Amino acid sequence: MTMIYNNLSNRQKTYIDTIVSEAPALGINTNKGIFSRAELRQVSMVSKGKKWIPNWITHDVSRRADRGVFHIPEVMDKVALDNADDASPMDTVKEVTNEVTDDMDATITVSDDMMVEA
Repeated sequence: MTMIYNNLSNRQKTYIDTIVSEAPALGINTNKGIFSRAELRQVSMVSKGKKWIPNWITHDVSRRADRGVFHIPEVMDKVALDNADDASPMDTVKEVTNEVTDDMDATITVSDDMMVEA
């Protein structure tokens, strides 16, 4: 994963953080990299009380996906970073059992994959 969020200035990070934090309440999906002008205006109204979208988004030609639609991949990057921070090491640990059950007959239980002669 490229850490494009970390390459932003502090002011840019603040706007991305606002998108991520306010989007659920506004009904905006953050699991995407393209946002409409209407969505970004909602975020700006909540954060700044004005509908103006930051110039670093609107004036950057490389961010323009279509008329009134902008590429902001940093949102998904920030969401991924937040999710990685929220996951505790215990979330990734799975319980290990040594019991193996034969998939042909569920009543047969063995202690490992090796045959043992009686």
